[in-house]
Order: sequence, then structure tokens, then C-alpha cells
Amino acid sequence: MSGNFRARRPASPPPGAAYIPTAATGLGMTSQRFPHPREDHLDADEKRAAASKGYAPGKTGKRYPPGGLNMTSGEWKLLVVIVLVACAVRLFRLSKPNSVVFDEVHFGKFASRYIKTRYFVDVHPPLAKLLITLAAFVFGYDGNFDFETIGKIYEHVPYVAMRMVPALLGVATVPLSYLTLRALDCRATTALLASIFITFENGLVTQSRHILLDSPLVFFTALTIFLWCGFCNEDRHEPFSQGWWTWLALSGLSLGAVVSCKWVGLFTIATVGVSTLVQLWNLLGDLRVSPRLFMRHFLARALCLIVIPIVFYMFMFQIHFLILENSGEGDGFMSPEFQHTLGGKGMQDTYADVAVGSTITIRHVNTQGGYLHSHPHNYPGGSKQQQITLYPHIDDNNNWLIVNASLDGDPNFDYTTAPLQPIHPHMRIKLQHIPTQKRLHSHDIRPPISDVDFQNEVSAYGMPGFVGDANDDWIVEIE
Repeated sequence: MSGNFRARRPASPPPGAAYIPTAATGLGMTSQRFPHPREDHLDADEKRAAASKGYAPGKTGKRYPPGGLNMTSGEWKLLVVIVLVACAVRLFRLSKPNSVVFDEVHFGKFASRYIKTRYFVDVHPPLAKLLITLAAFVFGYDGNFDFETIGKIYEHVPYVAMRMVPALLGVATVPLSYLTLRALDCRATTALLASIFITFENGLVTQSRHILLDSPLVFFTALTIFLWCGFCNEDRHEPFSQGWWTWLALSGLSLGAVVSCKWVGLFTIATVGVSTLVQLWNLLGDLRVSPRLFMRHFLARALCLIVIPIVFYMFMFQIHFLILENSGEGDGFMSPEFQHTLGGKGMQDTYADVAVGSTITIRHVNTQGGYLHSHPHNYPGGSKQQQITLYPHIDDNNNWLIVNASLDGDPNFDYTTAPLQPIHPHMRIKLQHIPTQKRLHSHDIRPPISDVDFQNEVSAYGMPGFVGDANDDWIVEIE
């Protein structure tokens, strides 16, 4: 055989013609022209359309179920049975006990405040409390039960309806667990086992049978994970389709609901956020994805996973503030400007200019509710003079009269007819407690809670007609 033998690649068949492999002459083997199938049947327009949407050529047709839920009719029937079992577990004898249980003391009381439209402060966002309040309102609750102590018997309270909210959300968590695992391509037996575990898990059952916020939190967390799994399945097949946008937008709404129940829902946001970063990182490294297409993916996720949850969260607080329009037990923690917006507070407009003879209240800057306050009670130690304290609520004992230190004690001086004398920096004044007629006073005596030399006791001292001494004088400093 000649040493100049050279193998030649066979010519490509005409477009549309099937390729039939032939045996190589003299080599005794079958030749395969390409190692992988090619998409030569696609024209240039189809390829460009596929690339613009971010999926592989030839995958434009939707050949998969929404969210990747490839379930049979038998599975849906099985899911109905699971839901019925969950209802039996969580709703059986929901009226027992007929008394306040555990943290129903707090969350039932918040429902009463909503019904009465009285402002309160709580560490949790309002969504779950609003859902419980809605059930109470629909069933005619008047808000008069105080939920004061654990074990107090319910009277004229639709507590079963209020407990029904977390109970039904607890029931809904069970099928969500099944659907989530099926969306993750787990077998039906695996999903069934997980849903059974959640149905009978004692902690989940207990917290879903009382007026608590945990069951709504768990439900919206499960809903978020399910919707996100559905979106990820859509993203792998057909980005920017109607179903893709639906799953992504619903994921954002559910994220807003999670964090609107409890701030611990931020961990769910972190979970989805990490998954989003991984997706964007993979898109950034994909040479088939143009910069313009990457920005479309980025902006879509930013809109649905950042803007929508924030708007939903703010909307829940907007409802919260619209309902709580009247003064309540929690307004003492808020600024005077905020308290002024509440109905029934009785706060009058305050003039910006303060003059000698004005009645004022003084609020400490660095505490959440510290009005300078005094009352007819004496210190148990130290000087044993009248106490000076900080008090978080509006009260007549917070009122003080500004007195000119140089004219104090002059029986012929009348502040109501005297010329207006504005307060200015470095002015020497006295502060007289209006209800008790005593003056704000400080002296070289250690306070009851400190024995260091640089801290002096502050008290209320004096009586009507008593001139007092220099320890009653204060220097105004305006920054």
C-alpha cells in the first residue's frame, strides 16, 4: 500500500436530505459523520428567536407542565386525601381549650387594638395579625375582651374563627410540601412521605391550633419555596414567557408576605437571594447570553424579587397605620410629631417660639419616651425630696412653667400681662412644676442609684411663695 494514503471527509448531503452512513472502503468499519446531532433543520430566524429568549435552539415549543409539576390524575386525588387528613388533624376540637393559651395573650390583644383602632407597638410586622383581626371582625368581635392572663375564659369572643386562620394555613402547608418536592423532580412516594411527616409533626400541629403568628409564617415560607422552584423550572425551559413572569412575580409577592409576618422571614429572602445570584452568575458565564439578554434577566429579578416585596411590605404597614388612627397604649414610644397625628390625643399645636411664662414639656433626646416628670412622691433616700423621673406618656405632671430667675418671688409680676420675653441662649431661668408648685432643683447630694462624685441628685423643691435658692436656677443652652 502506498504511503501517500489520505482519508477524505465525505461531502455534506443536500439540505433536508437524510444522511445514510456507508462503510469505509477497505477499512471494514462504519463512519459516523458527526458525533452529536445537529439542529440543521432550524433556519436563522428560529435560532435568533431562541437566543433572544435565552433558551436553546429547537426548544421554543412548550413540552413540559407549568412549573415542572408533571403529576398524574391519581396524584391529584392522593393530594386531596392528604389535605382531608391534615384538616382532621388540625381542625378537630379546635374550640378546646376555651380559654387564653400561651401567646394568645399578646396576639389576641393586638386584634382587640385593631378592632378598637387604638395605636400599639409590636416587634412583628402586621400581616399575620391583620389576617387574625379580619377573621375576628367578620365574625362580629367588638374588641372588648382584654386577653389579660393565660387561662382566662373566652367570653363574647369568636376565638374559634381567630384560631381558624392559622389552622387553615397550617393545613395548606401540607400540600405545598408535596408539590414542592414534585417540582424538584422527587418521586411521588418521597413527596407523600414528606407531607405525612408535616401533617403529624407535633410542633407544627400545636402552633397551628392557636392564635399565633408562626403558622402564617411557615405557610408563606413554604409557598415561597414552592413558587421559586416552579420559577426555576420555567427558567430552564422558556425564559420571559407568560408562565415565567407569573411564577417570578408570585415569588416576589410571597417573599413580601413572609417578611410581613415576621422579620425572621428575611432568612427566606436570603435563601432565594443566594439562588438568584447563582442563576445570574451562570448566565454571566454563558457565552451564548449577550450582555443585553443578561440585563433583561437581572432587571426582571430585581423588579420581582426586590421591588415587589418592598412595596408589599410597605403596603401592609400602610393598612396598619390607617386602621390604628386613634391614641393607644403604644403611642408613648413615638415622637410628639407622630402622636399629634393620632385622633383622641388632645395635643394642641405647639408654637415654635418659647417665652418666659410658657407652659412646656421637656422630652429627653436619647430615650424612647422620656418626658421630664414629677409627682408627689419623695425619694426613699438622699435628700428625700420630691422625685424627678422620666415618663413615656402624655400627662399633666409633665407640665412645667418657665420662670424668670431674676423676677421669681416678685408678687407684683404677672406673666399674663407682662411683655413677651423670648428665651435666648445663656438665659437664667427656673422651671416650676405646675401641679405641685415645686421647682426643678439640683444639689450636691448623690442620687439614689449612683454614688459617684460627678453625679448630683435632681429633685422638686420649694412651695408657693418660697423664693428658693441658686440651686433652682438653670442656664439655657440652644444648639
